[in-house]
Amino acid sequence: MSHNVEVEGVTMAKSYSRERALFRDAANSAFGRQRDVIESAGKLLSELTQLAGRKLVQKTPLAPKRSGIGGFIATGLAVAIVAGAAYVAWRVLRTDDNAWIDDEFDVD
Repeated sequence: MSHNVEVEGVTMAKSYSRERALFRDAANSAFGRQRDVIESAGKLLSELTQLAGRKLVQKTPLAPKRSGIGGFIATGLAVAIVAGAAYVAWRVLRTDDNAWIDDEFDVD
């Protein structure tokens, strides 16, 4: 009976070894195909990026800088805000003699 068990064990080991080799070969083949697809996609993406960059540079020249009415309005508003803040600070920090309490007490 032990001889039968040994023969079955050897048969199972050989079968396992064959199945493992088939699985390994299939995995390596799939990995190779996946690597090829990724490499070709990378090359295609690189070429498209270069092509898009060339067309973008060619089609979009820099516009000349010009100042419009909006710039003048924004500058005017900024000057008005700064002047208002300066006036408020001056009103708060100015010296007002009537606002202070006299420290001299008449203690007779």
